Amino acid sequence: MALSLGASKAGKAPALQGIAHRLEAQRAQVCPAGAEPPVHPATIPPPDLRDRHHLDAITLHIATCADLKEALPSVLRELLDMLNGCLDSGAAHFATGELCVVHRALGQATHEVISPIGLALPAATRERLQEVVRDISRGRDPDARQQVSDMDGTPGGLLIALTDATDRGETGRGATGDDWLWLGEPTAAAIESGLANVVINTLSRGLALHQQQQARHAEDTKSAVAQALKNERRHLAAELHDTLAQELSYLQMQSARLTRAARHAPQDVQALAEDVHTQARRAFRQTRELINGAHATWGDAPLACVLDNLIEEFETRSGMVFELDNRIQSLHLPDAQALQVMFIVREAMTNSVRHARATHLRLQLLYQSSGHPPAARVLLTIEDNGCGFDPADIAPAHFGLGIMQDRAYQIGADFAITQPRQGGTRVTLSWERRDT
Repeated sequence: MALSLGASKAGKAPALQGIAHRLEAQRAQVCPAGAEPPVHPATIPPPDLRDRHHLDAITLHIATCADLKEALPSVLRELLDMLNGCLDSGAAHFATGELCVVHRALGQATHEVISPIGLALPAATRERLQEVVRDISRGRDPDARQQVSDMDGTPGGLLIALTDATDRGETGRGATGDDWLWLGEPTAAAIESGLANVVINTLSRGLALHQQQQARHAEDTKSAVAQALKNERRHLAAELHDTLAQELSYLQMQSARLTRAARHAPQDVQALAEDVHTQARRAFRQTRELINGAHATWGDAPLACVLDNLIEEFETRSGMVFELDNRIQSLHLPDAQALQVMFIVREAMTNSVRHARATHLRLQLLYQSSGHPPAARVLLTIEDNGCGFDPADIAPAHFGLGIMQDRAYQIGADFAITQPRQGGTRVTLSWERRDT
């Protein structure tokens, strides 16, 4: 959208030049040559609705204002004076004209009525406007015009969705959002002359640009906060790595030595030494997972890319054959959920490499076809061709499976370990589809 703004060669803004030209013409009509005409406020007409430069300046003012609730009343006052001046055949003000904007900002739950300076709408009128707009907004046509009748405190009027066709063509966003223009019955008569369309287009363009600015600002703020959180997590991870992780690593090694030294000690001492070693291993492992999670980055990458990265990681340290059967084109998860899924898959793959004596591992990602509606759940399967095992036979000291179950519970996923008929081990993880 091109705005014709700025100063001309004469050094004056085009809108100001237009006003100055009209004032000079008016002075020439009412005063003899050489006389100094008195200046009366009533003789200074408002800018014409056909003054494109001034209307563009109004649009830019709306688009760049920090707070619409502060900027719009004066803008609406000016537009109403311009509109009434045109309707009243030269009079500067047409006192019976009424208009207002019913506005809902991004992230705001309710609408608010913004009136021109000097125009106090009755409370019943404001409440009725908010009610009508709320009902229409639930399923409205962006180009709809709603006739308002039986409205307490007002003779009726016209309610118009502020939609900019130019914005829809350029950005595909369509309507400016929940912004509506209400014209009281006297002012609504300008629709027939086409003058109200100038006001509608000016407000629509300004509000569309303002919402785009606000949306970009909100997105920038969200990105900045997310980046700050990531930086803080990485800083804490570095602190953990250099302090607590080192101490836990030493404690793990020493507790292992203690366990070996206690083999010939009484049974209760052996049990105590084994418990200390188990807890040291658990603490060290959880600390390492926290460090790895803080450094995990996938940005906007879908889950399949995260799985691909895991396969590449394991291929560098194992001779197994890894396969990814991805039947979902694009699945983006919230960061917290993606992190837990990655930890579960990593643990399952680690168990296959270390304990299963497997030669092949297959990851499969698909939507479950059962249920109502279909494809309401995601199914992730990790299956190897190893020796298999019975989860009931796992010793308490091997706590990896319990951690996997806890992680699945945290994200509301179903977790299961089974043994296929052909052998090996199958780990399944399924959860309700909640794409981002």
